[in-house]
Amino acid sequence: METATAPRLPLQRYRLFESHDMDEARESVARVFCPHGLTMLRPRTELDACHHSARLHRDVSLNYVQYGPGVQIDPGYLQDFFLLQIPLRGGADIRCGGQQVEATPRMASLPSPTEQLSMRWADDSPHLIVRIARAALLSRLEALLQAPVRQHLVFDLGVPLDNPALAPVVHYIDYLRLTLDAGNALQAGGRLAEHAEEYLMSSLLMSAGHNHSRALAGDNQRHLLPRAVRKAQEFMAAHAEQPLSLADVCREAGCSARALQLAFRQHAGQGPMEFLRELRLDRVRAELQSASVRTGVRDVAEKYGFLHLGHFAAQYRARFGERPSDTRSRHAPAEH
Repeated sequence: METATAPRLPLQRYRLFESHDMDEARESVARVFCPHGLTMLRPRTELDACHHSARLHRDVSLNYVQYGPGVQIDPGYLQDFFLLQIPLRGGADIRCGGQQVEATPRMASLPSPTEQLSMRWADDSPHLIVRIARAALLSRLEALLQAPVRQHLVFDLGVPLDNPALAPVVHYIDYLRLTLDAGNALQAGGRLAEHAEEYLMSSLLMSAGHNHSRALAGDNQRHLLPRAVRKAQEFMAAHAEQPLSLADVCREAGCSARALQLAFRQHAGQGPMEFLRELRLDRVRAELQSASVRTGVRDVAEKYGFLHLGHFAAQYRARFGERPSDTRSRHAPAEH
């Protein structure tokens, strides 16, 4: 008598773990995503968890996650990545910031990392999840806009997969999953995988709803930066480590301080020195996140002109939602 063969799960060749233990499941999923709370909706039920994860190139991975019985998942703030979550069966109640959606196989969710996230997955609700690095998606958005992005990128939480505008993204994710399942060379992280990431991110930005959609559609042309603002921003970006005054920036931009400040307020929503401070905070964060950089928080802060550590730490926390020492410790180089 022949025994039935269990159907292959998506991305099965990229299996990370399978477990009936809650703590093991929580810790294993956290290694790819982030620390989170995980509790059973019905106590004394047996977990049937597994996680498969395949990275495309550097900034995007496809994941299959299941828990079996219903679970409550509380990641808080994702901070460094976006998630496109597609229930393959069942559903989930997703709350992110001030938005809420009932996710189904026809309604995906796309929580944004700057909004607090809480999820309740129903029984038998495996998900296909696309993880996208926040920095890469913002860089892709700036490339599409041909302008700096100074406002957090926040997507509409619900992503209706039967919307014709989203068909290219949905079909491309299916194509990538099938390609990875077949063991294609995409997994090697070569040029094809790099192009795949760029296309996926661009398609998502152009088709899913978010707070920069109107600008991408060309409905907000007044926000295209005038030449003086663009020159000032490029000058500050090139000399972020040097002591710069407003007069230095005005001299480079070729206009008076009042004219430059008015132009910045109108077209960038902030003053030129606010732009410089945020630019420097972004540079500090990038260095603290680099495992190859062994300098401490004080040295990196002083490198970019932050001489009062108390004020710097407060500004850093207001921008990124964590202390600079938290960023450094999470990305500190391993001891040998």
